[in-house]
Amino acid sequence: MQKKGKINNDDRTAKVCETELNSKIDFAYKVRVAEFADGLSTDVYTVHVLDVIKEGSSDVGPLNKRRTFLGYPHCREALDVKIGKNYLIMGTSKDIYADEPSQTYQYVLGERTWIEYWPTETECGAKEYNSTCVGIEEMVQQYTLYGCRQ
Repeated sequence: MQKKGKINNDDRTAKVCETELNSKIDFAYKVRVAEFADGLSTDVYTVHVLDVIKEGSSDVGPLNKRRTFLGYPHCREALDVKIGKNYLIMGTSKDIYADEPSQTYQYVLGERTWIEYWPTETECGAKEYNSTCVGIEEMVQQYTLYGCRQ
């Protein structure tokens, strides 16, 4: 489910550094949704990775590349992911299926995946999105400068 409303920035910052055995966060990306295809049993979201905040060990070098994210049709409404919009997606390597020879990766949007709308620069000027923009930027800065402090 997409995170919406007033999100506590401490929650966002804690999530990028989450290390619990069953929900370790291995990757955090800023993505733009390029395509959507609704399959019979799986929805396919093709995204363009705009920024890599945290790079996992499974998929090295995803920056400026396309990646496939898979979701369940019954989760489509809860995910509320739109073509042409940007999102912060954080998840675990357990949800990445890699085909090394062809260098293709499929990410499953699972229950532990963090999905949050990433407003545009123009939207960040609006009161509605200001705290989201400041919060995401703060999380990115914290992680980039200091990494995870356990």
